[in-house]
Amino acid sequence: MNRDEAHQALDLIRRVVTQARDDSALQNWGVLWMLHAFTNALGFAGTQWHWSQGQRAPGPYVLLWTLVLGFNAVSIFVLKRGQTAGARSFVERQIWAIWTTFIAGMVLVALINWRLGFELLFVPAVACVLFATAFSMMGALMGREWFIVAAFFAAMSLVMTALPDQAFGVLGGLWFLVQFGGGLALHRARMRRLASGAREARLV
Repeated sequence: MNRDEAHQALDLIRRVVTQARDDSALQNWGVLWMLHAFTNALGFAGTQWHWSQGQRAPGPYVLLWTLVLGFNAVSIFVLKRGQTAGARSFVERQIWAIWTTFIAGMVLVALINWRLGFELLFVPAVACVLFATAFSMMGALMGREWFIVAAFFAAMSLVMTALPDQAFGVLGGLWFLVQFGGGLALHRARMRRLASGAREARLV
């Protein structure tokens, strides 16, 4: 292999690694996060309303979050259509794993809460712990700034215990600010990348 071939091989490796790290997260998820900030906040607000109305049966909550999560899933496939080359990058697979695990954890926590017959919901406090765990994993994967968000939600898990009657509403507001702000930051990073003359993201 001569020098030119070596440079070409190194450039290819660099571009593949950069795509795996940046394109999946920074370019493909910003708009989705901003959209889902609204839908998830509405879900938490609806949960707060049901709880405030004295609703304790699981049915209305299951219906509410089935609609929210169903819309989120459909929006992902619609908005990401055409952004990939047919395969997910390593980072994108990790993002899917982190947040599907989080959703499964939230469902289990709610089920445990219901099965134990707790009148005073502990779901919002535990949700903050799960949020902190998810963002900590993102910090290890995508950048240390996400550890700050993880620490914030870890602290808020204790605050939630002091707000039992308004916890879901507070959680919805916090989640909206964090998810919309994170999505906006990712979207701006994508715009800066494209403005610099980089080509549109195509996952490898």
